[in-house]
Amino acid sequence: MDWSIVEQYLPLYQKAFFLTLHIAVWGILGSFLLGLIVSIIRHYRIPVLAQVATAYIELSRNTPLLIQLFFLYFGLPRIGIGLSSEVCATLGLVFLGGSYMAESFRSGLEAISQTQQEIGLAIGLTPL
Repeated sequence: MDWSIVEQYLPLYQKAFFLTLHIAVWGILGSFLLGLIVSIIRHYRIPVLAQVATAYIELSRNTPLLIQLFFLYFGLPRIGIGLSSEVCATLGLVFLGGSYMAESFRSGLEAISQTQQEIGLAIGLTPL
């Protein structure tokens, strides 16, 4: 095996590894924050925002990630919003991951019975 080829492309793979790690970390953090905000909005049923949050979750979960990424990368420049490929990838992951995390957090919040919530308030815990 010719190891000179591996040596030649090793810096490229290293750069790609760190770019992937960068996109993944920001995607996970953004998904977590967006999911937390959306789940709180849906759990407390804030009148207009709850409907917007439900529409976001349905849109995000019912369209493939590849279609969302194509829209971000090819569709947004057509309306004058040009983003780099890294930003498009991160936003796509946040858009999709946030909806899944929102549903996970919401189901966790709704799993706590009213009795347990009242007991928590009685001993001095906050509602959230």
